[in-house]
Amino acid sequence: MSNMPRVLVTGATGNIGRALVAQLLHDAPDFEVIAASPKGEPVLQAPGRALNLLDPASTLSAMQGVDRLFLVTPAHPDMETMTLHAVNAARPQGVQHIVRVSGAGADPTSDIAIARLQGRCDQIVIDSGITYTLLRPKNFMQNFTSFLRDMIRSGTVYSSQGEGRVPFIDARDIAAVAARVLMAPDDHAGRAYTLTGPQALTNAEALAVISREIGRTVTLVPISEEQAISGMRQAGMPEPLVQAMSSLNRIIAAGWVAEVTEDVPRLLGRPATAWPDFVAEHRSVWL
Repeated sequence: MSNMPRVLVTGATGNIGRALVAQLLHDAPDFEVIAASPKGEPVLQAPGRALNLLDPASTLSAMQGVDRLFLVTPAHPDMETMTLHAVNAARPQGVQHIVRVSGAGADPTSDIAIARLQGRCDQIVIDSGITYTLLRPKNFMQNFTSFLRDMIRSGTVYSSQGEGRVPFIDARDIAAVAARVLMAPDDHAGRAYTLTGPQALTNAEALAVISREIGRTVTLVPISEEQAISGMRQAGMPEPLVQAMSSLNRIIAAGWVAEVTEDVPRLLGRPATAWPDFVAEHRSVWL
């Protein structure tokens, strides 16, 4: 076996995972980076491993020989089960440090569904006996290039989040923080970092920047939370996720998500990505 630290990046084909693989390949040439995903395909120059977090055997196999684990679980009704399978596989395989992507405000005792879910998953990692670091980002800038893309292209975005402000963060900044932690895990053991962008914006303000960039107006249409829930159900979203996302909409509308933190610039030694810069870079997505 190689003496190089071996890092398994779960969700390696996603927004954070792919950026993390790239960051580690660039910044940590003395690491062995393995890209884990359901199909097990290679990512960039990193070899792939198949990983199904709902399958304990698949999870145990994927963890073989791994020293450090980057754990991101998809939005799924069985997120807690996925996290438990990961921890139960990591422990016997000798994983020494887990970096988990959680969510801002995570708390297993919270009255807020999404915070409670993330908090319960965090607690599984905390109770594992494995050294850990928790990354707790707020909403991703990439939501505008994925979930909201088609609505933006159509010129109308529907939202129940009112005038609530969010310091949207670039997923690549989350990956950069994760890379720093994975390269020096002892410096971050037992820590939880709340990751944000540099400015809190309403959805209307964020869309105004996109409108200026693409040269046409994107209109925000307010809807009730009941309408938002109905739309999620009609789209086939599982009920536990409907409740989690609805709780997120409500706390954003209430202004509870607006705080900007300094964790990203402090950890990276540079400012977090600004929204206008992200929009300019991704202009073609909305044309």
